[in-house]
Amino acid sequence: MMELYSRIQAFFLDLDGTCYVGTRELPATLPFLEFLLARGIPYLFLTNNSSTTAHAYVEKLRRRGFPVRDDQVLTCGDAAARYLLQDTPYRRIYLVATPPVEEEFRRLGFTLTSEDAEAVLLTFDTGITYRKMEEMAHLLYSGVPYFATQPDITCITENGLTPDVGVFIAGMKVMTGREPTILGKPSLPMVQAGLERLGFTSPEHVAMVGDQLDTDMTMGVTQGLISFLVLTGETSLEKAAAFPLKPDRIVRDLGEIHAGLISR
Repeated sequence: MMELYSRIQAFFLDLDGTCYVGTRELPATLPFLEFLLARGIPYLFLTNNSSTTAHAYVEKLRRRGFPVRDDQVLTCGDAAARYLLQDTPYRRIYLVATPPVEEEFRRLGFTLTSEDAEAVLLTFDTGITYRKMEEMAHLLYSGVPYFATQPDITCITENGLTPDVGVFIAGMKVMTGREPTILGKPSLPMVQAGLERLGFTSPEHVAMVGDQLDTDMTMGVTQGLISFLVLTGETSLEKAAAFPLKPDRIVRDLGEIHAGLISR
């Protein structure tokens, strides 16, 4: 076990379910983050919630007392924008998104339009309308490239589980037969964006810590990261045992990882 901890040089940290649960604080989080700061171990918060911007997350985390710099939050929306800018020629896109995310994409140089759109990007648009779905469907029928920020079916809120992007992906598949290229967790573009932000060129010394099997742990296992499943969120030991991909370690919470780092 100590050999695993000795390999770690940086962390990708999921947020809800890992560092906190809804409005509830997890007591192990702040001591863990303070330890990383004191030891100079880099960390980056990763979220598959593309309904808002990284800046909004930074402000939220600071209100919770988290030590976080402006560049220490990466959303799947950020990863999607990076991918489109660096790996595609698409600058005129049909973006299904909330107003803050739309504004961020405009700031990055995208033209947001349904006319002559070169690609469709579906994000977690909590204000999605029938008109948006209709325009997206017409573009998908026309054959334009199709991307989405995340495959998540549900999102945890203070009111319980609510529909996430995966629900709209499923609806579009029923209608058009098309499925998008996913750009957030668990896909490679999210890892590449995170490594670039940390200044790393390869994933083998970066640990992914999260509570979700189909996003956090799937990304960790399939993309060559060290993977820690925490049991503070949605996943139980029984669910983990039934899942085909196995993380490197299953831990109670961030405090257990903290103790492992101290002992290495």
